[in-house]
Amino acid sequence: MTDDVPRKTLTVASESLARCKTVKHSVGVSDQMVLVTAGKSVRPQRGTATVELALVIPLLIFLLFSIIELGFLVKNRTELGQAAREGARLAAVGGTMARVDAGVHAALQSIRTETLDHSCDSRIWDESAENWADWEPMATEGDGNNAPRGAQIRVRLEYQHQLLVPGLMGPVLSANEHGEVRLSASSVMMRE
Repeated sequence: MTDDVPRKTLTVASESLARCKTVKHSVGVSDQMVLVTAGKSVRPQRGTATVELALVIPLLIFLLFSIIELGFLVKNRTELGQAAREGARLAAVGGTMARVDAGVHAALQSIRTETLDHSCDSRIWDESAENWADWEPMATEGDGNNAPRGAQIRVRLEYQHQLLVPGLMGPVLSANEHGEVRLSASSVMMRE
């Protein structure tokens, strides 16, 4: 630069930047800002915010979809647990298998029941062995079920939850090749 170029020095008023000075050089038509810090001049870096945003956006998108996906998983798992409790309660008071199935399906508000696997089993206390016998499938007997009073009744539900974005959360949640995660719930109650 030549000596005939006018120079103006502006002092930064902020206390935290008291050592920094901004020097404005007028060169022809264009203006350039130069930051002088501890005797060194540093030109402003253009585009750094864009690069930082490009690095952070994928992480934010992953975090957003992860929260949404986990929210749906927790909602469906909670709904399965409630339906299993409802089915076990109906079986515990002597309901038929058709009534138990209807109660389970009625408790499932947002889960596709065509992909639902469920079982209703019972077991009795074995006095001679002093432990519970093996689980046996329950059946309808007359106007109730075949579980004797005092037996344990278990309702198990399994559901294949379809992930919203299988490529994103599938590897993390061990999804199958169709992007589905198996959710299960069971409830055990005593036959009244």
